[in-house]
Amino acid sequence: MGKTGARHTIRLLPLIAPGISVAAVLALGGCHGSASGGSASGGSASGGSAAASSPGPAAGTTSGAGACGGDYCAPADWNTGKAATPLTQIPPFVEPLNVVISAKSTVSLTDIQNALGRWKTVSTETTVKITGIHLKCISSETADVTGSGYVPQHVAWRLGGCVEGNNLSLPGNEDHVRIWNQPVAGSKYGAWFIAASYETMCLVKNGKLQAADSDKTYAALHPDAAYHCVDGGPGSITTAHPDGYNDAAKDFSSTIVTAAKGKGWQVSERTVTVARKASSGEGGVPFSPTVYVLTVLS
Repeated sequence: MGKTGARHTIRLLPLIAPGISVAAVLALGGCHGSASGGSASGGSASGGSAAASSPGPAAGTTSGAGACGGDYCAPADWNTGKAATPLTQIPPFVEPLNVVISAKSTVSLTDIQNALGRWKTVSTETTVKITGIHLKCISSETADVTGSGYVPQHVAWRLGGCVEGNNLSLPGNEDHVRIWNQPVAGSKYGAWFIAASYETMCLVKNGKLQAADSDKTYAALHPDAAYHCVDGGPGSITTAHPDGYNDAAKDFSSTIVTAAKGKGWQVSERTVTVARKASSGEGGVPFSPTVYVLTVLS
């Protein structure tokens, strides 16, 4: 898996195993770091079990969050903490919290995930071994949604899961989310703050970022040079998603609305404009002050 601090890197054996195509090898790229997945109160957790059962009832409002409405309390920061990368071509960056599942929701996060179908939990503790090829599926990022300090995501999902999701990243269609819980008084599940983005598997060649799809063999033979670039930035494919953060937020919110209606649940979607401490993320990709707020009722 390359270096410990990497966000989306690939670990491959020096030689590609017989019977596995270069494309298949590249599809086994992943993020790594320490994800969290335990109680809604934050702290260190695995990231692999949180989606199996949503955290229990919230004990009360968050200690240091901002003004509270029925949907959520304003987080200490509407962006994530700064994340480092193993590549000098991608300086440390923040990402936007761009979707919120309201504390008014009566449908659990687990049930919402199940309704989405293809969205699978991914974790740094999930390791796949296929003919000597090892991979982990997600890196850790931090956010402060409670006012108690920055903590790793409680759970992370990827469209298609680890292997299919990385395959989607080759043409720039890999969509994933990191999710943090905020306890809110009177709410069974609290509010869920989500950072969504579309990414392309990319690589550094001759000192420059480019899409891995342009030279799959090089990417397979130089795993330390491979990464995931947010769509809209250097090394990404922007045909389908020119604005990796804004497009992902809009599409993920829309996907939840569609899935909820398919289950016969009541769902509402609105947007709010928030004050952010930064307006661009990985690779300088800009993001808007818009946040999608969803309420899902059974």
